[in-house]
Amino acid sequence: MTRYSYKPRNPFRAGLALWRVARENEPDANLEEVAIVQFAFNRSRWGKKIARWDLLAQEVSDNSAEAKQLMQMRARLPEVDLAALAALPVDSVGHTYARFATERGIDPNLVEKMPSETDADWLMAYTYETHDLWHLLTGFYYDLEGEFGVAGFYMGQMPKFSFIAFFTSILALKTVWSDRDALAAYTRAFVEGYEMGQQARCLVGVDWASTYHRDLEELRSEWGVRSANKFPELALAA
Repeated sequence: MTRYSYKPRNPFRAGLALWRVARENEPDANLEEVAIVQFAFNRSRWGKKIARWDLLAQEVSDNSAEAKQLMQMRARLPEVDLAALAALPVDSVGHTYARFATERGIDPNLVEKMPSETDADWLMAYTYETHDLWHLLTGFYYDLEGEFGVAGFYMGQMPKFSFIAFFTSILALKTVWSDRDALAAYTRAFVEGYEMGQQARCLVGVDWASTYHRDLEELRSEWGVRSANKFPELALAA
């Protein structure tokens, strides 16, 4: 299976990827390009100064006993077996995750495993690995509006998440250029996500690999997450 590297590419390749991502209206339109942009930024000297994953890791550890434990254990999301997850009960986290991944043609194992020697590296890696599961639990669909919603949720839970603030500002600027009519909807999604994030327990503390068999609504209730209900009705009823 071909995997994309988390290691930075040369600046010209990263610039080309950024240009290609800026042209697309859907975040998943070209995952290879998105991965190149994000990883090149996060692992560059300039990106590290802005992102400060070390400060974010300390904030998360101080505010969530569950997240601190997972961080100390260096817990990681195992390789995802979509066929096995699809065989779980219909309303379970795993079955729902597998269904939407299959419908979108997404391979959850697309990017090779990132290192996690330090708390900062672990948090960066675990955030990337579990991002689509945050979409699922919060109810923000896998589109640009949903990205704003999840970004708001991140910020509501982790105010020091400067990486997500930086990329949200880029998304907002792109929207001003290409789709001004959607700016209000994206802003509402961010605000809704922010309020949801403040009310919920810190999802960094969720041991996602152990939740696949759980009922999705039951897990939301346990972690205090109110669903944004942005997933397509027909898909949810399938």
